[in-house]
Amino acid sequence: MTVNNAERRSVQTEPAAVGSKDVADVDDWDPDSELSPLSKAVIATAVGLGLLIAAFAVIGKLAGWANDYGTILVYLAFFLWMSISGRLFWWGADKLIALLRTKKSDNRGARR
Repeated sequence: MTVNNAERRSVQTEPAAVGSKDVADVDDWDPDSELSPLSKAVIATAVGLGLLIAAFAVIGKLAGWANDYGTILVYLAFFLWMSISGRLFWWGADKLIALLRTKKSDNRGARR
């Protein structure tokens, strides 16, 4: 008599940790990640700023592109580019400011 591999499998459940949250927080940091929250914020801010600079560098060419490829398409793409790059920049900047504020308040408490 042969036994299939599917019959040998057993379902393993992990025990629930004491005091664990039912719902994961959106801003939870993955401890297995190679990047810290500070480095993620710096990367997001730098990339967002680079995208914004690139958009401002080509803003003079928009009229020519609008004539070649269509007004709606060009300005919609430019709006989308600016929206994504601006959001990325501000997300990273907000995280940096929050991290710096928490580090300052932690340092002040240690000096007392």
